[in-house]
Amino acid sequence: MASFQWQRVALGASNSARVGAVAVAVVALGLVGCEKPPTTHPAAPPSAAVVSPAAPVAAPVPSPPAPETPQTAAADMHHTGAMHGGAEAHQAMMQAASGKPSGAPDGAAWPALARMDPRTPVPLQPMMAWHQKQNMMQHLVAIQQVSEALSIENWAAVEKAAKSIGYSDSMATMCRHMGAGAKGFTDLALTFHRRADTIAEAARKRDTKAVLKATAHTLKACTTCHATYRQDVVDAPTWQQRTKQ
Repeated sequence: MASFQWQRVALGASNSARVGAVAVAVVALGLVGCEKPPTTHPAAPPSAAVVSPAAPVAAPVPSPPAPETPQTAAADMHHTGAMHGGAEAHQAMMQAASGKPSGAPDGAAWPALARMDPRTPVPLQPMMAWHQKQNMMQHLVAIQQVSEALSIENWAAVEKAAKSIGYSDSMATMCRHMGAGAKGFTDLALTFHRRADTIAEAARKRDTKAVLKATAHTLKACTTCHATYRQDVVDAPTWQQRTKQ
């Protein structure tokens, strides 16, 4: 059938000898029966749409991570415990509470560091020590909030931040419990909270100089306490023996 088609092409073409010669040559070589069928392309699905290639789009720039706060640090610690189980969570909390360097041997480096520190030890059980560290971080946040609010004269915000670290009966009870094994610790802790109340009082008067003076006085209680005392993380029997609880 293909041979007839080529013959028809040769007969129906013009009288050009070149065309006829090409047709005869193709038949002689036997290529007529091997001619390649026309290439067909599958039709695109009805739902497919022809889309012009779009210009390259720049990758989005990731936003910087939010600054860590005491609340997020505590949440990360609890998340670590939930992910890795009770034993590892307890170990992580012990590590965070004591501040002990990772991998420090109990019988060498850590006691040696404690001997070099001349400050008065405050005996605390691990959970107590971690809770105290969280409180210290919250105190720093409150002082930062006081400074920031004062810079824009947001007096309500200054007062609110100061009140968050002010004196209360529940705060006094906690300070006495924490300082049961270290003479003078509770008094200095309560001094800090009472001085914080003077920041709130100055804010209510909208007195910038008085707020700054009260803040500096409050921070002096902080630095005095940290220069005088250090945490000493102990087990429950040792804590009971040293605090007479």
